[in-house]
Order: sequence, then structure tokens, then C-alpha cells
Amino acid sequence: MNNKLGSILFITITLSIGVSTYILFRPPLYWFPKIDNWNTAIINISWLPSLLSSFILYHLSDVMWALALTETLYIIKNNLLFAVLITFVLTLLFEVMQYFMIVRGTGDILDIIFVSISLSIYYLIRKE
Repeated sequence: MNNKLGSILFITITLSIGVSTYILFRPPLYWFPKIDNWNTAIINISWLPSLLSSFILYHLSDVMWALALTETLYIIKNNLLFAVLITFVLTLLFEVMQYFMIVRGTGDILDIIFVSISLSIYYLIRKE
């Protein structure tokens, strides 16, 4: 498989997982208030251990989107360190803006921690 095709596949899968966590495991988002008869998650994961279900519900999508962004930046700039650092800085800025209610959402230190861990693993695996 050619490297660019692998990257596109990686981006597609990570974005799909990120979106799927919202669609499948969480109640409708605030931008879908008019959808009738949809007020609970499609798939209830409360039977999972609380740490795992909490990670899936509140952090997995951020990790997946950060990885997709990192891979996209890496394709564009062909500079792994640049891609990882820019994604980390953007994640940090976004979480701070959420914390100070500049953008909608919940500023969460755990998002920063999980994204940092995933970016570190990504960097170590991708490093040539």
C-alpha cells in the first residue's frame, strides 16, 4: 500500500471513529434539538467499567480528531514534529477557549492529557 493511501485511510478511520462516538454513544448534540424521539444514546455503554465508558464518551473523539489532524498536517508539510506540535498547541488552545466559554464545550484537562499521550505514541510509531 502506498504511503499516501495509508495516510488517507488512517485519516478516514480516525475521523469516522470520532464522529461515531457522538452518534452511537451519546444523546443528540445541541445542534440536533429538533429530532423527535431521540433523547438517549443509540448504544448504551454504561455496562462498561466507568473509566472506559468515560474515556469513550468524553475523550475518544478528541483523540481521534487530533490524530486525523496530525496525519493531515504531516501529509501537507512532511514534517512529523511540526504536525505533532501544531496539533498539541491547537488542542491546548481549544480546551482553554472552552474552559473560558469562548467556544461551546467543556474545557477538560483530561482531553489535553489523552491527546498528549496519543500524540506521543503517534510520534514514536511514525518516527522514521
